[in-house]
Amino acid sequence: MLLKYLKISTLLFILVCVRTQGQQGLPEELTPDKIFEKVNNSVVVVLAYDNLGNMFQGSGVVINSDGLIVTNHHVCKDANRIEIKHYNKEIKNVSIYKYDEVKDILFLKTDDRTLTPIPYGSSSSLRTGQRIYAVGSPEGYENSISEGIVSGFRTDENNVKLIQMTCPITDGSSGGAVLNSKGELIGLSVSGQHEGALYFAIPVNDIYTMIGIETQYTEVSDPFKYYEIGTQANESKNYNDAEVYFSKYLEKFSSDATAYYKRGYARFKLKEYKKAISDFSTVLQTSETSESFFYRGNCYYSLKDYKNALADYNKAIEQEPDNYDIYYNRGYANFRLKNYSEAVSDWQKAVELNPDYKNELEVKIKIAQDEANNKKTK
Repeated sequence: MLLKYLKISTLLFILVCVRTQGQQGLPEELTPDKIFEKVNNSVVVVLAYDNLGNMFQGSGVVINSDGLIVTNHHVCKDANRIEIKHYNKEIKNVSIYKYDEVKDILFLKTDDRTLTPIPYGSSSSLRTGQRIYAVGSPEGYENSISEGIVSGFRTDENNVKLIQMTCPITDGSSGGAVLNSKGELIGLSVSGQHEGALYFAIPVNDIYTMIGIETQYTEVSDPFKYYEIGTQANESKNYNDAEVYFSKYLEKFSSDATAYYKRGYARFKLKEYKKAISDFSTVLQTSETSESFFYRGNCYYSLKDYKNALADYNKAIEQEPDNYDIYYNRGYANFRLKNYSEAVSDWQKAVELNPDYKNELEVKIKIAQDEANNKKTK
C-alpha cells in the first residue's frame, strides 16, 4: 500500500542581507580549460574483457591516493579481466573492490599511485540550471570535456536518485566525472538517450556513502545560507543533507516554523517519523496548516498509530475539503481502525475528486464494503 504524499509547498523566503562573509575561503569558479587541467590526471579509461576476449570500454574516476577508482557497474558486468588506461600508461593489476549493481556503482582497486585523486565536491547543494561539466572518453576519445547544465533531479524505477543533465553521454562516457564549476566531483556519468537529449549522472554523495566518506558539509558564516542549501537539498531529494542544514539554521533561528516544516519533511522522507512528528508539532503550535496535519498524520500512520493519524487527517480535511490525497490516506486509517463504512466514503470521495484513482481504489472499496456488511450481520 502506498500513501499519497503531497509535494512540499513552495514557500517564499526573502533574504535581505548581503552575503559576502559566507563566500570567503571557498574555491573560485574556473574556466573550462582550467577545470580540464585540474582533473585530467584523475579521469581514466576502463577496459573490460569478457571470456571471449570482447572488449568493453568505459571511463573511471580516481577517488583516493591508494589506487581506488570508481566507475559504473555495467561497464565491468561481464568482465573476467579489467585494465586501466591513462594516455600511454597501462595498469593491468586491477581487481574489483566493491559494487552496488542497483545503483550502478563499482569500485576498482589498483596498485598504481601516480594518478591524482579528484577533488571532492558535494551533490547536496546542486541547483537546477547550474553549470556543470563532464569529462570522460566517449567512443574512445580519451578525456573529452563537455559543458551543460543540471536539468533536474529524478528517481528511477529502483528508487535510485539521479541527476538529469544536458552534458552528452555516449558509449565510453559511462563512469566519467561530472564536475561543478570549481572542478569538484559532483556526480558520475551513467546513461544517456540522444533522442530528447536525456542524460543522467549518479550523485557523488551516494558514491561517498559506499566507501565511508562522509559528506563534506559546507560551513558558512551567514546562517541564512544554511536555509538555502537545505531547501536545495530537499528539492534534490538529498534528505540527509537537508536535515543537517536545517538543523544548523535552526540553531540560530529556533522560532522559524517554515524551517521546522522543511526539516520535518526531510525527516519524514528519511523515515525518522518520531523526529518528524516533533517538527510538525512545533509548526502546529504556531500555525495549524493542513500540510503539517497531513504529514504528521502520515508519520503516525507509518508508526501504526492509526488513531492519531485519523485525528490529523480530520484536521487537514477541515482546512482542505477538496484535497483527494487526504481522503485517500484517511480511507486507509479508517480501514485499519475497522471503520469500514467511513473508509468506503473516503475512497469514494477521493475518486470523485480525482477520477484517476478509480482503477486503483475500485477493489479496495469493494473489500471495505464487504467488511462493513459482515460487521453489520455479526
